[in-house]
Amino acid sequence: MTTAREHLDSTFFSQDFSGGESSSFNHLLTVAASYAYAEEGIAVLSDLKEKYSRIFYGALGERLGIAPSGSVHTVDSIWEEELLSRIPEKELEEKQLLEIRLVDFVGREGMNWILDSVLPMRDSGGEIHPVRHRIRYFQQGKSIRYALCLYNPSDSYGMAVFHDLLTGKTVPVEMVGTKGILSEREMEVLRLIDDGASSKLIADSLGISIHTVSRHRQNILSKFRAVNSAQACKIAKGLHIL
Repeated sequence: MTTAREHLDSTFFSQDFSGGESSSFNHLLTVAASYAYAEEGIAVLSDLKEKYSRIFYGALGERLGIAPSGSVHTVDSIWEEELLSRIPEKELEEKQLLEIRLVDFVGREGMNWILDSVLPMRDSGGEIHPVRHRIRYFQQGKSIRYALCLYNPSDSYGMAVFHDLLTGKTVPVEMVGTKGILSEREMEVLRLIDDGASSKLIADSLGISIHTVSRHRQNILSKFRAVNSAQACKIAKGLHIL
């Protein structure tokens, strides 16, 4: 399991689903099934509270050698492993880092924004194909309850973008900052941690107490859902914060 996926798991599963109305799961299932049928793609609808997914296959499923067109699979996970296992490891990690950026972005801008990118995916013979991948979230209260992932063939690779479904506006992901995740002081602490500085050296460099350094360390780990400082630095670099 990648650190990016661990971060997403922790983010999604720690949400409070107790308040607010959620979108109708049955309605979203119809949407997903219709997409796979109409566009001959693959649609994955994941329930982040109940931790399972429904996968609908169009012709793309046959092309990749995963499942016949018209197939429907139910998996006890929010991750569609039968699809994700076809993505090379490096690109899979990048995909999940992009999703971390999406979670941060929709939290600020709204659920009408989706992530649109192109992934390399292997067919059953090992040949790589460019596949367009889109992610949209649906809320329950202030939490993300459902994730809808859409896959369909592409003829080329391109930059990942955030796309506003209401206005049509498109913004390259790399132009959207994620530095708001950490405060300015936390960023200073994280940079020194990445340089290998001890808590005492960080305290002396910034003119703060070791207790305050420890508090900043814990805040950084909490915000990145990281188990240690090394993992937090890795996630920050993946997000282009460091």
